[in-house]
Amino acid sequence: QMEALHHFLAQTLAAAPEARKEAEAYLKSVEATQGFSKMLMFTMDQATVDPSVRLAAAIAFKNFIKRNWESDTGASIISDHDRLEVKSTVIDLMLRVPENLQKQLSDAISIIGKHDFPSKWMDLFPKMSTTFLSSDFHAINGVLRTANPLFKRYRFEDKSEELWSEIKIVLEQFAEPLTTLFTNTLAFLNAHKDQVAVVKVLLDSLLLMSKIFFSLNHQDLAAEFEDRMALWMNGFHELLAYPFSAALDNPDPEKPGVLQELKAQICENVALFAQKYDEDFGTYLPTFFQDIWTLLTTVTHEPKFDQLVSTGMGFLSSAAQRDHYKHLFSTAEVLNNVCEKIVAPNVFLRPSDTEMFESDPEEYIRRDIEGSDVDTRRRGACDLVRALCVFSEQQIMQLFGAYIQTLLQQYAANPVANWLHKDAALFLVISLAIRGATREQGATRVSGLINIVDFFTQNVAIDMQGNINHQPQLRANAIKYVMNFRSQLPKDILNALMPLLASHIAAESTVVSTYAAACIEKLLALKVGGAQVFTEADLTPVVPVLLQNLFASLASSPEDNEYTMRCIMRFLASAKTGVQPFAGTIATHLNTKLVAVAKNPSRPLFNHFLFESLSCTIKNCADASTVSQIEALLFPTFEPILQNDIIEFQPYVFQILAQLIESRPPPIPEPYMQLFPFLVLPALWQSSANSQPLVRLLRAIIVKQGDALAADAKRLETLLGIFQKLIAGKTTDSDGFALLQALVHVLTLPHLQAYLSAIINVLCTRMQRLKTPKFVKGLLVFISLLIGKHGGSTTIKAVDGIQKNLFGMILNRLLEDTKIPNANDKKTCIVGLTALLTTTPETLTGEYAVIWPKIASALVGVCEDVDVKASTEEEAPSMGLLGEEMGGYRASFARLVQSGSYEIDLFPAVVDGRAHVAMALAHAAQQRPGFFAPLIAKTDATTQGLLHQYLLRAGIPALP
Repeated sequence: QMEALHHFLAQTLAAAPEARKEAEAYLKSVEATQGFSKMLMFTMDQATVDPSVRLAAAIAFKNFIKRNWESDTGASIISDHDRLEVKSTVIDLMLRVPENLQKQLSDAISIIGKHDFPSKWMDLFPKMSTTFLSSDFHAINGVLRTANPLFKRYRFEDKSEELWSEIKIVLEQFAEPLTTLFTNTLAFLNAHKDQVAVVKVLLDSLLLMSKIFFSLNHQDLAAEFEDRMALWMNGFHELLAYPFSAALDNPDPEKPGVLQELKAQICENVALFAQKYDEDFGTYLPTFFQDIWTLLTTVTHEPKFDQLVSTGMGFLSSAAQRDHYKHLFSTAEVLNNVCEKIVAPNVFLRPSDTEMFESDPEEYIRRDIEGSDVDTRRRGACDLVRALCVFSEQQIMQLFGAYIQTLLQQYAANPVANWLHKDAALFLVISLAIRGATREQGATRVSGLINIVDFFTQNVAIDMQGNINHQPQLRANAIKYVMNFRSQLPKDILNALMPLLASHIAAESTVVSTYAAACIEKLLALKVGGAQVFTEADLTPVVPVLLQNLFASLASSPEDNEYTMRCIMRFLASAKTGVQPFAGTIATHLNTKLVAVAKNPSRPLFNHFLFESLSCTIKNCADASTVSQIEALLFPTFEPILQNDIIEFQPYVFQILAQLIESRPPPIPEPYMQLFPFLVLPALWQSSANSQPLVRLLRAIIVKQGDALAADAKRLETLLGIFQKLIAGKTTDSDGFALLQALVHVLTLPHLQAYLSAIINVLCTRMQRLKTPKFVKGLLVFISLLIGKHGGSTTIKAVDGIQKNLFGMILNRLLEDTKIPNANDKKTCIVGLTALLTTTPETLTGEYAVIWPKIASALVGVCEDVDVKASTEEEAPSMGLLGEEMGGYRASFARLVQSGSYEIDLFPAVVDGRAHVAMALAHAAQQRPGFFAPLIAKTDATTQGLLHQYLLRAGIPALP
């Protein structure tokens, strides 16, 4: 068995995809075996085993823990015995294996710690911190690398009693050993400063300690560190003064070495304290002010110092906008020095930046407009300028206003040689002007000392005229200005800019072309008062040229440009009927790109926007014949994606197929039915990413082909088997209910009754084993649907057939919370509960009559609950598509927003829920005069009043 394990572990690293796939399938098939984790750890621990196999075992172990340590269904394939053995041995194993294995085990321990610490793993940190007493920094760094991600989440989590309790335990167990290690490591550093290899290891340790210090003090200043603040702050002061050395630099001259990273982290630490802990940190601030000022004015402009310079300016920004420290920046001399010696040198593009603009446009774009420029000098300078304006806006505007005019004059004197001066001037204007911004609107608040529109017309608009390939950097800046201030520029200017932006998509510069696409996309998303600024009519004149340039850019770009693809998606969604005549051409272009990217899916965002664009094209289709043309185009592309198990694209393909079915009247073409056996394969349902898309596709098939499915018992039982699998998990139970609803909707009672007891049994078992609020709501909707379709008596008999009086017990639980977020589900509950109140003998005069008042109160609660409106924002959700598995890329479900949501109106005849209740009561009262008024009188006053209102609105003054 161990020999087979080693063989397949080696195969996970094979070049051939088939071999990797076979190996991964084998590992998945044996991972439920008792002792599987122990076998992997044993393999890692054997020095005689091939290093690549040991590494594969470490990766497999980490992914095994990631997938299975916390179970969605409440049950787990990892036994309690194996869990205890892992926790008792994994730390010691991590400390003695090579560094590449150590990193994988550190990740695994972090995953376990997030779930089990502190309640199920109280000795985690005491056991790890004992390593700090040794001088083995290989082991010490392993512990620090493990602890760092565990504590990092404290930076982002909301405050809560549970979080405070956990942090308190961590501080009690870890703070003092960490402080001792910090002081000991500083002593080691001074004692071995001539030994470069040792110094690098020690600096790496100090870097990890500094990161942990930041995390542990982020929520609040820990008393354990407050009492020892002098030790830490003096140590940070000493490290900021530690001399730079080429021997400590990163081999890549573009990247920071460990000393640059350490000093940058210290700048972040003291910035945190300056921002949050004035009283305790105040005495140290002048020292760090001087330390960081010295650093900022002495380091070179080499890229390896960028992160340090940025975080150093971040510290000054934190101090400058705090009332406690504003005196440090109050004199004209200091402000002049900040402007001249720190801000001005860092707003100019460097040769490395201009080279990046040409040779690595993707990285330039990422830093410049994606908000990923947190470690860049320009971003640091921008933040510092804005911070200085908090207390000294007038002085800063005067200083930089004069400086900006000088830069513009220097540019005007020699536009070719001095274009960098205008670039810097524009950057400063943007930095000074913006006082508040959102992703959707750009700048929402601007300084009253700068006229955004005048500056645009006088200095910016000219850079968007003429040859689109002339002075590309300035053109890119002009477009960025429009992006930033799109909410401040009037509609007539924006309208005039749209054709210019469309033409710039054809620019030779990737940055200019990309910025033009990004700007158009943001303008199309811009809203004022909830309405789109650009209407369909506004876009009609640019439809041909914009489509031509966008698809030409898409075809010619060597990289898959996410901005271009996103612009296509947004334009198709905004132009709507304006692009209908081009539907065939659009679908052809998109399909061509899909064929290309399917060979090697590597850009999740690009791929998502590509499928969104396909979805939008289908949505914009004017008639069924166009849908048929798109089907004919896409089917040959989708077939190899499904056959070759391209898991990254499968969830998207299922959503597109579902949308195509939903877009056509029944019956659906035969190719869809031929796909059915593939759609129900168990292997497909193992991926959580496939669950929702597959359910949507099956629901579409069920609704359009209900009669055919009802007549095929084997297919029906297969679908019910899928329902049973989905309903067992707390993340997939809503998909199980969605599938079940579709089946109940189309099946006649004779077809359904054969399976009804089994279905209810499955649901009751799940509620008893894993009851969650979401499941309870789903069960209420299902019971209501069953009652609404087939009657209250049928439903009660089916439930009570399993156990006497079970229906009453279940209903009492379900009625505890009747806040149903979905409008269709709410209507279903109203129909079902109304039937219980008006037409079900068991709840009128039978054994469940006693709960009639409770049902009535729940019913009006559903009727009065405010509808939760679905989002209409045609925006792709945040993408969390990347995941680290054996292949490095894991499929995740991302809903196609353009495809909408497939809502089945189970009771289309019911338009107004309150009116339905009133009419049903009135009709039932005519059958039973004098019966219902006394029942209503037994309900609470609120319920009585609301039912009376419903009747009055329906024109019924009183019940007979």
